[in-house]
Amino acid sequence: MSLATHQAVAHSFGAGVEDHAVFLTAPEVLDSSLCREFWEAAQQVRDSEMTIIIDLSRTRAIHESGYTLLWMLKDSLTKAPADLLLMGGHSNLKKMLQLRGFESHFKLLMKGESEFHPTAHTAAPPHP
Repeated sequence: MSLATHQAVAHSFGAGVEDHAVFLTAPEVLDSSLCREFWEAAQQVRDSEMTIIIDLSRTRAIHESGYTLLWMLKDSLTKAPADLLLMGGHSNLKKMLQLRGFESHFKLLMKGESEFHPTAHTAAPPHP
């Protein structure tokens, strides 16, 4: 199964400026088979203000090569943790990512955490 990528437009509620994000939807098992898709995403956002959002909501396991792939993505970009978002995974995935030091390089927002609301980032600002 390949990684689905698509661009989404988000609106800055304060300034009305459009921000861009590349959304990557990971399969049940994240491994090195997605190397090409990750590389393409990195090329798309390199030297830009774009954010990479990796949706782990369907992911039940990350193989060692999947962790390596995430590190390679991070190392190929000069992004702050807030611009590299891993979201939607189960709490056990978050624990494994934390144990491997990902929390200081990626923003981790897993299932049940209310800080991230995808519709708030992809919908138009509310009309007064």
